[in-house]
Amino acid sequence: MSITRSAQEVFEDHLRLRVAGKVEEDLRRNYAEDVVLLTVNSNARGHDAIRISARRLHDQLPDGRFEFLSKQVNGPYALLIWEGQSSRFNAMEGADSFVIRDGKIRFQSIHYRLDNPSPLNSLL
Repeated sequence: MSITRSAQEVFEDHLRLRVAGKVEEDLRRNYAEDVVLLTVNSNARGHDAIRISARRLHDQLPDGRFEFLSKQVNGPYALLIWEGQSSRFNAMEGADSFVIRDGKIRFQSIHYRLDNPSPLNSLL
């Protein structure tokens, strides 16, 4: 008999693995194979959609430092408010929404706005 992880457990595991740069492990452990991803650039399904999105963010913020401003979980629903900084761009107003059922992320939406880093940031 397997015990299904709670939405909170899946959500926290997802965030921990992403911060560690372990996208493939995150996909195996936390995402349904037919996950739906909606973004301004995507209306897609599956692990490849998540891989492409993760690669896009990495390309936009190659040396990204991320801060989680708020995390909320209510039943199967989760929300992450975040921002990121890098030498290439800053990601502002980041908001990811999730539906997590039966121990897997079934749906994710991602939104953020890119800004050029300020000249002071590039000197640090």
